[in-house]
Amino acid sequence: MSGVEADEKLQAGREKLKTGSRASILSAVADFEAAAALGSGAAHAHLAGLLAAGVSGAADWDRSIALLARGADLGFAPAYKELRILARTPEALSPEALGARIDIRALVAPRPIVTVRPAPRLRVAEALFSAEECAWIIARARDRLARATVYANAAAANVVVDERSNRESVFGPGDLDVTTTLLRARLANTIRAPSHLFEPAIVLHYAVGQRFAPHFDFLDPATPGHAADLAQRGQRVATALVYLNDGFEGGETDFPALGWKFRGRPGDLLVFDNVDHAGAIDRRTLHAGSPPTAGEKWLLSQWIRNRPQG
Repeated sequence: MSGVEADEKLQAGREKLKTGSRASILSAVADFEAAAALGSGAAHAHLAGLLAAGVSGAADWDRSIALLARGADLGFAPAYKELRILARTPEALSPEALGARIDIRALVAPRPIVTVRPAPRLRVAEALFSAEECAWIIARARDRLARATVYANAAAANVVVDERSNRESVFGPGDLDVTTTLLRARLANTIRAPSHLFEPAIVLHYAVGQRFAPHFDFLDPATPGHAADLAQRGQRVATALVYLNDGFEGGETDFPALGWKFRGRPGDLLVFDNVDHAGAIDRRTLHAGSPPTAGEKWLLSQWIRNRPQG
């Protein structure tokens, strides 16, 4: 009977995470704690992700690894896979041995980054994520894809438009796992922008022919609805894109005003400023997601604001 009860608590917690509010997340934590006490490995993994992301209290990466190891001990296969990715080993060790091998400081350490264009500033970091880390993110997003939208404003729902035909998976606070959280910390340290300025991460998927027509990522003060959002949440000062796969043709990120295109290898990072040195919007950052002509393209997209996000 405890197994049925654990499954019910686990499912209740998962449903609450879908709303994304802080109250529902805290209630979900209580459900996961109850399920974990009844021996649910999946509940341990959920708790590990929430603790790592700090959405239910102070972030504690060491304890999140311990929870992940316990989840793997209880037979939850995704937790074991995470441990192997984080431990950076192909060896089939015990969960405890894998946990002991994880060097969190090394995992989140900044990677070398170079400026490829000073104004507007565009920077590239090669192999920011490993192949295994890229595959993990794709696997997490694949079953959660929906038609991508464009930003309306903070008070209105985002909308579907013909100019954007790709799909996306948004990782809200309750969707983050330990691996994704540590990868975002590595990104933050590499670009020297604290993660509390990050919007929710988005994984983008482009099938053959799907595109995102030329657009800007900044919020234009002259656009109705954007001014209120700017006052509340700040400007989107930068965009970070991590390329997650190869095996496709075309699909470059195109900057038509600059006459420059970029296509990264798996794990490569492109980050560009959406504003100039004075903080004014920079229309030279017009860019497009070109359609693949063969294969499929995966990206992780991360917007960075100049004001802490809730």
